[in-house]
Amino acid sequence: MAAEEKTELATPRKREEVRKRGQVAKSADINAAVGLIACLIALKIAGPHIGTGLRELAESAFRGAVHLELTPGGVQGLFATFLGKSLVVLAPVLLAAAGAGLIANVAQVGFLVSSTPVTPDISRINPLAGLQRMFSIRTFAELAKGIGKLIVVGMVSYKYLRAHYQTVVMLPTMDRSEVIATLGQLGWGLLVRAAVALLIIAVLDYMFQRAQFEKSIMMSRQEVKEEFRRTEGDPLVKARVRQQQREMTRTRMIAEVARASVVVTNPVHLAVAVRYEPKEMNAPTVLAKGQRLMAERIKETAREHGVPIVENPPVAQLLFKTAETGQEIQEALYQAMAEIVAYVYRLSGRKAN
Repeated sequence: MAAEEKTELATPRKREEVRKRGQVAKSADINAAVGLIACLIALKIAGPHIGTGLRELAESAFRGAVHLELTPGGVQGLFATFLGKSLVVLAPVLLAAAGAGLIANVAQVGFLVSSTPVTPDISRINPLAGLQRMFSIRTFAELAKGIGKLIVVGMVSYKYLRAHYQTVVMLPTMDRSEVIATLGQLGWGLLVRAAVALLIIAVLDYMFQRAQFEKSIMMSRQEVKEEFRRTEGDPLVKARVRQQQREMTRTRMIAEVARASVVVTNPVHLAVAVRYEPKEMNAPTVLAKGQRLMAERIKETAREHGVPIVENPPVAQLLFKTAETGQEIQEALYQAMAEIVAYVYRLSGRKAN
């Protein structure tokens, strides 16, 4: 039986699963281009300091080489000293490259740590699978992209140097300091243009990689149905949803108790919060009700907000059984509730009308 065509966009659950496996839309060219631009900016800012540091480091190395003992320990010591000082001098550029690489990665895929891409996989050393990857469409696309980058950077470089042809021709007639300054300016302009060209290519490549990624994780309609069935049919998920719904209902009811006119209790097992405003309401309305622990919470909230609590077991039981939260009480309870409300009004010195 032929596989069903994948025509549906990946669901959030599928996206989360492939993300955990380290499969994300990402372009390595973005990291390279952003890193190159960051290095150029660092060189522009700290260039004089780096140049002075490298010159002093070279002079120090040559002076040390004159008195160097040609032993393995002496050579290793000189090399270690030279390497350490070089890292210190080049620290602005190295830190800029590392920071840019981190920012570029986070901007593309967010914070993601996955061991799956580096986990040993026997299928990766399968010669047949290796040949298939070698001659796959993705491989040819990467080859074409590499050739395209060379062509674009080459054309940008050619046009830049052609525009400064007269300057290049005059180099043999300049003295050493002028040659160094001119080559520095030409090199800087060439690097900046190449970096911008690479960044444009990287953005286009990221769009291509994202489109390919979205295509690779597409699902068939049957897969979507099965995933929905697994998700909706999971007892743990249903139980968690029901628990959250109950908690939200309890929280909402407890908040409503503060608006109640009176709380009628059993007095221990039941509590029903009722609101009645003659000028605003046609009949008393139940705002919250509960039993056992919920009843205790209702009474505690009523005490906190100064809502009167009246013990009347028969009325409390009828209210609990016959009225839902947000509903008016039944007509059969009007007389009993009127007496309770009148009693509450007398305690507070308030008139019924």
